[in-house]
Amino acid sequence: MTSVGSVLKPENSMIAGLAVVGLVIANYNLHNGSVSSNALSPAENGAGNLTTTNKKAGWTSIVMVAGVSLLAKDANIFILGMAAVIAMHSSYLHSIAVSPQLNKIVSGPEAAGAYLPAAA
Repeated sequence: MTSVGSVLKPENSMIAGLAVVGLVIANYNLHNGSVSSNALSPAENGAGNLTTTNKKAGWTSIVMVAGVSLLAKDANIFILGMAAVIAMHSSYLHSIAVSPQLNKIVSGPEAAGAYLPAAA
């Protein structure tokens, strides 16, 4: 049985991995905008547009990293790319969850100072 090895040499594998990290960062910035602009928006608690675009950026980044690493048959690309996805996703989740008025993570819309209709 023949072993399936990487198409790339070790030094080129690291360069390709760093290029995939750049693609992940560009994908998150394309879908979500900058982290600071997300941090200045009102906190959402998992149901708003920022949360939806963050999930979309995460899934497209995972598919992109998996595709490139499968084409290159290289685990280094996969490891570096998925580490970038985890770092970017957690960074954006944190910036979405922080209330700019309170400057801390809030647990509900009433804690964030959002408008709540009166009880009937």
